[in-house]
Amino acid sequence: DEDVREGFQCHLYNESESRFTAEYDWKHCVGMRVGKTYEVHWPHSAAGACGTPNQYQTPFYDGVFCTDGVISLDPLNTYQKIGVQSQVYTIVNDETYYYPDLIRGMIVDGDYGTDVAMYTGSTTGTTRDNEVCSRFTPITWQVDRKCHLISASSFDKMCADMKAQRDDMSSDLYAHGSRELVADELAANNHQG
Repeated sequence: DEDVREGFQCHLYNESESRFTAEYDWKHCVGMRVGKTYEVHWPHSAAGACGTPNQYQTPFYDGVFCTDGVISLDPLNTYQKIGVQSQVYTIVNDETYYYPDLIRGMIVDGDYGTDVAMYTGSTTGTTRDNEVCSRFTPITWQVDRKCHLISASSFDKMCADMKAQRDDMSSDLYAHGSRELVADELAANNHQG
């Protein structure tokens, strides 16, 4: 989609290799393209519906804040109770990079999910910038520092799994825009890992 703000791209694309250029016949994801970079977020919450048929919801806040008595504002404990895992992929048309259960969370296999930074931040998206903050903060982020290759069929399977959830997740079947890079003076100074 031309209207989506594109974020940074991995430097894995090689136009001389067909796995980066061969089209894929998408059945479930919308507007995705082989050779492009996408970041996936998996929210987790002690106040969520984790482990239930209601775990996966759109917007994800519905599934993250659905159990009363877990989140406290005084003392604030959101960073202890809510987190997001994140991984960045370049999509390839190559079944060597097929992972069948992407909906369940970050891939931890080989060099996937081994070099992870942890820090507090907020929810993200194009409605947040250096002027308008998210009201869902602080939360703990676990971000894989490396870019990885993943098959288009892995993403399409994830979208098929999203369609099979109890909640209507159709608004998450396509890429959302990237937020503006956070100004240094607004970023957390507590990176670990």
